[in-house]
Amino acid sequence: MLMPELHVDDEDKKLEMLCIGNALVDIFVKVDNEQFRKLGITKPRHIEYEELFEILERFPNGNVVSGGGAANVAKVAALLGIRAGYMGAVGPDDEFAKVFEREMRAAGVTLFLIKERKPTGACVFLQREGEPNVTAVSISAAELLDAGDVREDAIRRARIVVIDGYILNREALVSRVLELAAEYGTVVAIDVGSVGMAGMYAPAIMRYCKEYPLLLFMNQEEADAFYRRVSGDTDNNEEKPAGFMDWLFARRNPLPLKMQTFFQKLANDLFPVIAVKLGAKGAMVFAGGNVHREDTLAVIPNETTGAGDAFCAAFLGAWLRDKSFGECASFGNKAAREVLDVDGTFVDRKKMSGIARLLGG
Repeated sequence: MLMPELHVDDEDKKLEMLCIGNALVDIFVKVDNEQFRKLGITKPRHIEYEELFEILERFPNGNVVSGGGAANVAKVAALLGIRAGYMGAVGPDDEFAKVFEREMRAAGVTLFLIKERKPTGACVFLQREGEPNVTAVSISAAELLDAGDVREDAIRRARIVVIDGYILNREALVSRVLELAAEYGTVVAIDVGSVGMAGMYAPAIMRYCKEYPLLLFMNQEEADAFYRRVSGDTDNNEEKPAGFMDWLFARRNPLPLKMQTFFQKLANDLFPVIAVKLGAKGAMVFAGGNVHREDTLAVIPNETTGAGDAFCAAFLGAWLRDKSFGECASFGNKAAREVLDVDGTFVDRKKMSGIARLLGG
């Protein structure tokens, strides 16, 4: 049996942030409606590697960029001047592995990569004018990262560990990370990643919130799925604003009041900290029994992939530098806006330099 190899950069380097998750490359392909129809991929789904390459053979001019939620967080954090590391599994020196490693190293990320027997995972984003992207992913080597691959010394060296929500289904892996983080006093952040993961793993996330010092990131739809699963609330009927003050309250507080109350009670101590990303409406942060609301400048996005990851990276970077929760959310919103202008995290250091200066990175 072919055993995985371990490739490590700068073993003695201290880390502010270590991100763990599925190592993928993101491939952005522009298609017209007729091409889209012929492909037959009408909703996000997993595909075999052979089918992925059939798509790429038909559309060879796509933009290829390092991807996967945790990798995006590490990459943006490094561009913001945060000492960031990344742990994941890639293929044995295939072209996608080379792209992934090259881009992550160029951003300044310290890599803890497992070289597996399968090829590097990839996600194809089918882009049509005026339509939402449809994704087809072959996770491949990324899914082979397991508890035995976790580097204890890497977690010991980090101040915070970021867990990609898409690995929550690997309970042994997540448990190993959490146990080591607890042993070394390392704070943990989880970015839930999808509505499906938020609903399915809400009970486990609730347990983690109670047992570990945790920062939890969700978007509005994920927060809704999480809330409904753990609260048992299936009532979708929200009261309509009756007057100007009700309308003003609803505008300032995009989450339903009962959901806000739930998160406020859950985040009633030093941890957990719960950040809900609201897109063009900014963000809400629940911490210490309080609610912090931060608006953002709404922009028309070129591409939304990676924006939530950029928010997470900048928020955590600001938190590591002892900024207030309002400031953390503000930095998150700023970084997310920069990523909205490009495919995935295909953003250079110059785009982040202003934010990095403000952050002190």
